[in-house]
Amino acid sequence: MFSIKKSFFFWLRSNVVILLFTAFLLASLPYRNEDESGNSIFLFAFLSECFLILLSFVYGTKTKKQYTSPRKRILKKSNVTQGILVFLFISIFFSYALNGMVPFPSSLLYISLSVNLIMAIYSLIAPSWVIKIYEYNIYEAPNGWISDLLYFLFFVWSVNYEVQVVLYRLPFLLQRLLGIIFIFVLIINIFLISSMF
Repeated sequence: MFSIKKSFFFWLRSNVVILLFTAFLLASLPYRNEDESGNSIFLFAFLSECFLILLSFVYGTKTKKQYTSPRKRILKKSNVTQGILVFLFISIFFSYALNGMVPFPSSLLYISLSVNLIMAIYSLIAPSWVIKIYEYNIYEAPNGWISDLLYFLFFVWSVNYEVQVVLYRLPFLLQRLLGIIFIFVLIINIFLISSMF
């Protein structure tokens, strides 16, 4: 059975993320290559949208295999200041580390997609483990500066988590096939970001 409403709301919610990612790329436009005509940004958004439409169909399809995520309120008032400081520290670090290659804020997107790529490859082998380790570090790990740093890293690969939760409901072979397609989308998008600058 297929739910158009569920599929549409998933697609709408996910498009906000694509718009945010595209905004990161547009913010760095003054630093792009002279030969770059803007096709890379279009291809980035187009390829992401195609995969998102495919994922929306999977999300709207009811299957026997379901996954219940233990979602809780992630942002706590006590963590906001520490979280902002850790985010600024890591942003500055990556802006200097990738300065010759990808300018800030696109460097954050580049790092995020790279981490998601690594976790997507792990997800082909053990998707349940990747989902559980993410949930432990986001929802259950104790607070503190070290956990805030880890929290940032895990927050960075939340795209892979969301994709794997949707793919979890599929049969083994179909899940792995869409996982491979997701890996190719990430690789191409990382290459497109590199080619812009």
